[in-house]
Amino acid sequence: MEDATCSFSEGNFLGKGGFGRVYRGTLRSREVKSLVVAIKKMELPSFKEAEGEREFRVEVDILSRLDHPNLVSLIGYCADRKQRFLVYEYLSNGNLQDHLNGIGEAKMDWTQRLKVAIGAARGLAYLHSPSAVGIPIVHRDFKSTNVLLGDNFEAKISDFGLAKLMPEGQEIYATAMVLGTFGYFDPEYTSTGKLTLQSDVYAFGVVLLELLTGRRAVDLNQGPTDQNLVLQVRKFKISSFF
Repeated sequence: MEDATCSFSEGNFLGKGGFGRVYRGTLRSREVKSLVVAIKKMELPSFKEAEGEREFRVEVDILSRLDHPNLVSLIGYCADRKQRFLVYEYLSNGNLQDHLNGIGEAKMDWTQRLKVAIGAARGLAYLHSPSAVGIPIVHRDFKSTNVLLGDNFEAKISDFGLAKLMPEGQEIYATAMVLGTFGYFDPEYTSTGKLTLQSDVYAFGVVLLELLTGRRAVDLNQGPTDQNLVLQVRKFKISSFF
């Protein structure tokens, strides 16, 4: 992993998530052509190691069984003593949120935004159908930073560490702890602890609002009453955002 990322150099740094940093890497072999990949290096304080290990195993277990053009592909993983690495296909256009908020190199036009919305919807529909692994999967952390974009803005859902396999024949999974990202939480899930496929659908709706308005789901630079995008939209007409 160190060879692939030039010792995890800052020049190869792509971003940081809740459980580690992601780097661009190049896998080289005499037998095959060099392959550019994204490598997630788990970096957690000791009190979060058990949680990180659980998410690592969930991601490997689920992604290794999925095959869909709108889901990021897991190429491999490495577990060496306490070190954990996940190796994914590399997507050159980064994540959706960066483009919507002007960090990406290219602004997205409406055709591209529609393409992303349709691609992400297809990815979620696949997860929610039994055709994925025999039973539906709830992503549980669907958000704009977890929608990665390919060369032509093909949308691919990523980060399955919090994903949950729904018990066979059940539509509701009762959880002891609400997990996910603030701003994308389904209100019913937060108030009852009951996780459903609709929890992902609510989060997808928030991402659609981001696509329409160009605003973040939660923007701490706004005033206290205007930080939450969903609450803003409830108060104002969409036209006031443009």
